[in-house]
Amino acid sequence: MKILRVSILMSLALVVGAQARAQSQAPAPLSNRERIQLCKQKRNVPLEPAESQPLRLDGSEGEVSRPTIIHQVPPRAAGMRGMVVVESVIDEDGCVRQAKVVQSAGKRLDAAAVNSIEQWVFLPAVRDGRPVRVFYVLTVTAR
Repeated sequence: MKILRVSILMSLALVVGAQARAQSQAPAPLSNRERIQLCKQKRNVPLEPAESQPLRLDGSEGEVSRPTIIHQVPPRAAGMRGMVVVESVIDEDGCVRQAKVVQSAGKRLDAAAVNSIEQWVFLPAVRDGRPVRVFYVLTVTAR
């Protein structure tokens, strides 16, 4: 009996030790500069399919924090005025993906707004302590 107990305890210790090492080897959080560089690299790469669809921030998906903008590029909209509303996906790295116009202000301003928003970078939304992919509505106003 003692041999069996010792072997079970040793097995449990090995499993706990392996889990602790795996957690300690988790990648360090990205700095804002690293996050901006990563998003530049991902800008023209199609969004990979995920296990789940992006979450909605309307409360129907449970408690999900909102993304926080860390880098914003104004639209190049010389001589144009108006407001463009764009729905996009903010991925787990805080990069804007799949931006599409949902309220137009004219073709040229729409294009300038989407081009601008695709360069924005966020701290990602978080659910249960993990970054998650979310749908996010952004507004660009040109004056």
